[in-house]
This record gives sequence, C-alpha cells and structure tokens, in this order.
Amino acid sequence: MRKILLLLAAFVATPASAQTAASLVGSYDGHQMEMGAELHLLADGRFEYGVAYGALDEAGQGSWRVEGDRVLLTSDPVTPPRFVFTGQKPAPSGTVRFSLEAPQGVSLQYFDAVVLLAHGGSKGGQLSDDGLSLPLDPADPPVSARMFFPMYQLKSDAAPIDPAKGYWLSFRFEPNDIGKADFRGTALTIDHGDLLLDRFGRTIRFRRVG
Repeated sequence: MRKILLLLAAFVATPASAQTAASLVGSYDGHQMEMGAELHLLADGRFEYGVAYGALDEAGQGSWRVEGDRVLLTSDPVTPPRFVFTGQKPAPSGTVRFSLEAPQGVSLQYFDAVVLLAHGGSKGGQLSDDGLSLPLDPADPPVSARMFFPMYQLKSDAAPIDPAKGYWLSFRFEPNDIGKADFRGTALTIDHGDLLLDRFGRTIRFRRVG
C-alpha cells in the first residue's frame, strides 16, 4: 500500500506542463489559402517560425513554453521598425500634407496617414509617391497625426501638431528588423493537438506533420 501511495505522489508531483511540452515537440504546417506558414517546436525549448502572406514575409526564432492550454512564444531580441516624426512646416493653403522618408525600394503606397481632429473625428488616406494631401477645415483643425504600415500592423506614436508651425507634417520610416517576428509571450491556443495563432487579422491553424 505504501508503495502505491508513493507512486501516486510521484505522479501528482510531475509537472503537467512538462509532459504537455514534451508531447508538443515537433513540426507544424500552417498553410492555408494565400498563406504559407510553418512552426517548429524544438525539444531544447527553442522555436523556429515563418509566414509568407502576399507581399509579406515574416520569420522568427526564440524560446517557447507551455502555460495551461497555450504555447507561449518569446522571440530573441528584435529591434522593431519605427516611425519618427521629423517636423512641421507651412503647407499649401487649405491642406494638410504628409511627407514620408522611406528606404530606397520601399513604395510609399504601402503606408497610410491619419489625423485626429479637434472635435474628436479623424480623417486620412493612403500615401502616393508624392505623399498625401488632405483638406483642412479651420473650424475643426487636426491636433495630432499618425503613420501606419498596415501590411505589418505597425503604427507610429501620435505626433502632436503645433498649428503655429504649419500643417505640412514629415515622418521617417526606419525598417530596422522588419520581417522578424517580435513575439513577447505571444499565445497559441492548443486545440486537439493543433496550435492556433491569431496573426495579421487571420487565425493560423498549425497542424502537426511528420
């Protein structure tokens, strides 16, 4: 009887997460319409990840662990891309203008800009190769502005607008480690052996292969 109790105690003391982690080690295929995706959970606690979705390519590596019914991914250190607000100057009468400095070969048409208006509304649009021009309503002027890179779900901090300096707003885009996934305890739900990741407005279902 004593031996049975000791065996039961040892079983209870074994961390469930460790057993689950061991059972999840392997390679997963997340391919679906218009998207290629793969995930490798390695026995040493490392992961490798990659997604190709239209013009977007993303890859990453780092550490993984299990917490309840979720797998948590944390990337190796990444320097994320960012927008820098570089200043204001007078714009043509009746307009709000956006200029964006981007690396050579990166089309400005990938970017959007939005202004928050004094009365609480907003307006914006997609940049062209000449930037973006929006109508200015003196009765409801813009008070702050943001830049967006929708493909990578990036946005700038809100840049406050000083009306005394004018309404031509300039930004710079610094790509840094763009294309590298910056997971910070990002959760994948465990669903009957599959792993579900919400990414880029879609749910990627990673299925075990091999």
